[in-house]
Amino acid sequence: MSTAISDAQKIAAVVDQYTKGCETGDGSYLKAAFHPDARMYGALGPDRHDIPVLGGMDAAVAEQPTGGHDAQILSIDVEGDAACVKLAESGFWGLDFIDYFILSRVNGNWQIVGKAFTSTGPST
Repeated sequence: MSTAISDAQKIAAVVDQYTKGCETGDGSYLKAAFHPDARMYGALGPDRHDIPVLGGMDAAVAEQPTGGHDAQILSIDVEGDAACVKLAESGFWGLDFIDYFILSRVNGNWQIVGKAFTSTGPST
C-alpha cells in the first residue's frame, strides 16, 4: 500500500472521530481528533464562531449532539506532514455545512489543527 493511501486512510479515520463526537456529544472523540490548540472559524448568520475547538465546540455538541447527521469527505489532499480535508455535512443541527480541516502529523499522528466552515443553509 502506498504511503499516500495509508495517510489518506488515517486522515479519514481522524475526521470520522470528529463526526462521531458531534453525533454522540462524547468529547473523547473530539479530543482524539483535534490538537489541543486547534481553533475553528466560521459564521452562522451574523454570529461569528471563532473559538477554540476544545472548550468551545466540544461543549456545544456535548450540550446538543447532532444525533446522527450525514457527513461525506469530498477531498483529502496530503503532502508530507500536512493535509487538508473538505467535508460536507447535512442535517447538523438542521443545517448543511462545508468544512475545511487542516491537519498536521504531530509526533507521528495526524491531528486536526484548524477548522474553517460555512453553512450552506437549512437541510432539505
